[in-house]
Amino acid sequence: MIFYGFTGTLKAVKSYPGKGMRRFIKASIITVIAVVITGCVINVTPGNLIYQSTETEKLNLTRFQEQAFKDDMSVALKAVSLKSEQGHALRGIQALYHGAKANILLFGGNGMTINESANIVHRFGAIPANVIWFDYPGAGISDKPAKLDPEAMMADALAIYDFAADKLRNDKPFIVHGIELGSAVAANIALQRSPDALVLEKPIVNLSQLINDNSPGWSGWFTRIKLSPKLAAVDNAYQVGSYEGPLLILVGEKDLTTPPKYSQILYRVSPSDNKNLVVVEGVGHDKLMRSPIAVDAYKAFVAGL
Repeated sequence: MIFYGFTGTLKAVKSYPGKGMRRFIKASIITVIAVVITGCVINVTPGNLIYQSTETEKLNLTRFQEQAFKDDMSVALKAVSLKSEQGHALRGIQALYHGAKANILLFGGNGMTINESANIVHRFGAIPANVIWFDYPGAGISDKPAKLDPEAMMADALAIYDFAADKLRNDKPFIVHGIELGSAVAANIALQRSPDALVLEKPIVNLSQLINDNSPGWSGWFTRIKLSPKLAAVDNAYQVGSYEGPLLILVGEKDLTTPPKYSQILYRVSPSDNKNLVVVEGVGHDKLMRSPIAVDAYKAFVAGL
């Protein structure tokens, strides 16, 4: 069912919730300008696409506690961690909300880090749903890996799923939720594990389309973007087209970064008998989960699981 309106060689940069992808695109445009004179091929690799913090941070639980007080939320917070197959530490946060109706494993967008996202986490408390979220390797509070490799990162994500499924073992639905680039991670996990549902927020279809759609029209006259084989292999349409479980897709009507057309493609290819696309009227890329429409749609989806 579709609910429309419902009034129903790039440099990754530091970013904040909802703005990570837009700032990455700005960095790509600067790179295009820098090479435009020579008509170069821009090689996009994991090392220059995937955001990495300048140094490993410490989890700021105080910020989450202050935000919970501000939002009048009753929540138990604690740090969580595990060792990756490569030997580096992956760190995250567990938030258990009073009266939770579901458990959510969250995979953020490129450049989203936990310390900058207390308000994002507490939006899921409005459902209410428990949340576990780990920073990606080398981002925020997680250690840097010896080598930045998408396949190793996916192995880390699967380990995180197994960890979260064990920690949140109860009778509540277990949902994997992916934001922006995290939607591809979440969809991949949904195929390899058996979550009760998959939620894609501001999802991508593939990286080539994302970068081309967000580049200046004139840049194609002078440059060509070439993705590394591992990045070119990211195909969210294939993944969603192979997933048959319950699916909720959320996007803002005025999102210009990961526009509704991406979500509509994924909705169309999904074979699920329980799928919902919610395009929130008047909302852009930044504050989707702050919309009561999005939260209400999430509540209805959880109630139907």
